[in-house]
Amino acid sequence: MAKKQQQPVKRPAQQVPPRPSARRIAEQTWNALVELPPLPAGFLVFGLVAAGLGILLYLNTLGHNYTLDDFSSIKDNWVVKGGPKNIGIIFSTEYRYGTWSSPGSLYRPIPLLMFSIQWILSPENPFLGHLTNVLFYGLSGWVMWLTWRRVFAAYPPVLAAATTLLFIAHPVHTEVVGNIKSLDEILALLFSHVSLYALWRHFENGKTTWLMGAIVAYAAALFSKEGAITWTAVYFFCVWFFIEPQKRAAAFSKALMMLIPAAVFLLTRYLVLRTQGGKETYSELDNFIVAAQSNSERLASALMMCWEYLKVLVYPAQLVHDRGFPQLQPVGFSEWRAGLALVIFAGLSFWSLWAAIMQRHVLAFAWLMFLAPFSLFSNVLFQIGTSYGERLLYAPSIGLAIAIAYGLMKLFKITEKDQIFNTRPAMLGFWAFTAAIVLAYSARTILRNPAWENSYSLYETDIKTSPNSAKMNYHRSLEITRVALDEEKGIVLDSAQVRRGIESYTRAIELFPKYHDAYGSRGLAHFRLGEIDLAMADYLKCVEYRINSATVWSNMGFIYMMNNSKYYDPSKAVDAYRKAVQYDPRFIDARRNLGAVLAQQRKFQEAIAQWQEGLKYEPNNVTLLQYIGSAYRDMGQPEAAQPWLERAAKAQAMKQ
Repeated sequence: MAKKQQQPVKRPAQQVPPRPSARRIAEQTWNALVELPPLPAGFLVFGLVAAGLGILLYLNTLGHNYTLDDFSSIKDNWVVKGGPKNIGIIFSTEYRYGTWSSPGSLYRPIPLLMFSIQWILSPENPFLGHLTNVLFYGLSGWVMWLTWRRVFAAYPPVLAAATTLLFIAHPVHTEVVGNIKSLDEILALLFSHVSLYALWRHFENGKTTWLMGAIVAYAAALFSKEGAITWTAVYFFCVWFFIEPQKRAAAFSKALMMLIPAAVFLLTRYLVLRTQGGKETYSELDNFIVAAQSNSERLASALMMCWEYLKVLVYPAQLVHDRGFPQLQPVGFSEWRAGLALVIFAGLSFWSLWAAIMQRHVLAFAWLMFLAPFSLFSNVLFQIGTSYGERLLYAPSIGLAIAIAYGLMKLFKITEKDQIFNTRPAMLGFWAFTAAIVLAYSARTILRNPAWENSYSLYETDIKTSPNSAKMNYHRSLEITRVALDEEKGIVLDSAQVRRGIESYTRAIELFPKYHDAYGSRGLAHFRLGEIDLAMADYLKCVEYRINSATVWSNMGFIYMMNNSKYYDPSKAVDAYRKAVQYDPRFIDARRNLGAVLAQQRKFQEAIAQWQEGLKYEPNNVTLLQYIGSAYRDMGQPEAAQPWLERAAKAQAMKQ
């Protein structure tokens, strides 16, 4: 019997899962890059605590006046005060274009734009500027907590918490918050943190919108202050230290995207600054290292200042806004502070590189977070326009805050299981020590703030710490005489106070015999007292040391036009005023007076040309408009005069 053939068994068809989309693969990949543990109790509350501390510490600055660099950045800056029509100028010129005619190297349009908005909303009123600084500083505390909580996700939450509080309370920030101009520092660091936060969120969920947000925020940081360029390194530091090795390459590839805004900023800055004539130069009055006689002396002096910066950061007992020449003078390597700084900075840098590679140690990260932003201002790599400024420690102080927080965390053996708040003895000890430091910092901050009430209080306070700084003595002199003079009316209110100012100018000149600005300002004080010979002698000394002192040439022109003076000489007056507008083409007062002298000489067309040039910078200047109308009328052209006189009347009505 034939065997029945066995029928093949049909197996069920195997279902092939649908192939995931490229977007889904990317999301799965990026979801694995950063695994954020559950947020600790008090997560949102702590952010508000950090913000509240930042605001509370600086409430006593809200009634302060314009101080120090606020005048050049805001009050005396015609670009900032010009309103919306000057936005194009803000983004296409050097930072100090609105107050001086010399070449510069700064490009910070976003702070200038904000200052312009503040001026539109509340002209001649510093309250809004101080309020902006305080609120943005508080916001920085909240954003820092959000950011470092994510970056330090593998560590106990107290690391990010204590870092934020220690940073916010540090008294070295008093210059940044108290000086309206330093909004550039606040914005640059705030936007940099927003960018890092957005980048980390992209690592968590792979969404392109977060990456785009990171790029835009970093661009805002760069256009707020150039120093944010060092965060191109910070992004990579964070990836190296806090992303797992198997996921690090993918994270690096995304962090590279942050080079895009950096390149855009550097190109824009180059295109703007290259239009300037000449190159920025530095004086030893601004940076004493300029007076160094050799490269070795220059390096030793810079290292000495590195020690001074580190000392005030670690122990901020004595704060001062400037420590200039000859209070500080160039040194060689025989100076112990230079040698000590070399040992400390080189030793910590070499250890940090080793610890970063071998251990990814948090203290190595803390040192790099200090060193990266500090390197730009240290004068070691290249010279900058200042040898000392506490505002320059604003971003680097993050490194110290991380180091202290980590040290306390290890001292009290805080573990990943510990939340921000619990009653375990170790945790109570950690917060007791942290609170003690924060309270000490806070007390020093609150006590330092009154010095920044106005320029007079600042110089009177800091002259005690830096008595032999020629620049400090000079600026103190300006404030002493300012309260004794009514510059608008050109009258003396308190002659004894003016004499005191002259003594202070003389002290500045004794400290630095070639101090041209001190000669010029002392000459003006003598002039206000009617001491014309002494004034002219000081003016001549000023232009001997600084030929391009436009204000002094203009003041000399005024003396040459005094009818009852032995110096009366209209031709010399014209020459002096021409030099003034040559060295400062935007000097409106000099153009007005030059035009007036030319008009007296019946050179009406030349006079009108000078006044019209002045109108380019102040289109509604009533005096210039009236002068042009009067000149046309004196030329026998009443029909040409009428439009100018009407514009003058309209401008006058607007002022009232």
